[in-house]
Amino acid sequence: MYRMIAGAMLFAMAAAPAAAHPKLLASMPAEGAAVGSPAEIRLQFSERLFSKMSGAKLVRADGKRAGAVAVNFAEDGKSLMLVPAKPLAAGGYSVEWYGVAGDTHRVTGTVHFTVR
Repeated sequence: MYRMIAGAMLFAMAAAPAAAHPKLLASMPAEGAAVGSPAEIRLQFSERLFSKMSGAKLVRADGKRAGAVAVNFAEDGKSLMLVPAKPLAAGGYSVEWYGVAGDTHRVTGTVHFTVR
């Protein structure tokens, strides 16, 4: 009996990393950075996202969308890119992202940066 319980616990612990939520590993611009107008904003995640259930929007400091922005995924599915149609004006911006990966749980986050 104890061997079965111990075996089940070991199996559950080994399976846990595969069921982890995707995590934001890096962003360009980085959180809190002050940069010139970026041609591309990139978010890199710990695992492949489902592109049909994931995305992001670029928001100005006043809470309004920052104009036309294309959202694309890298071929590996682990990077999400936002490409503004026009250079961003000076001011504060937030990238509000959401992602769904293999565990099918939606995760969200925000990255803030400033354009000088």
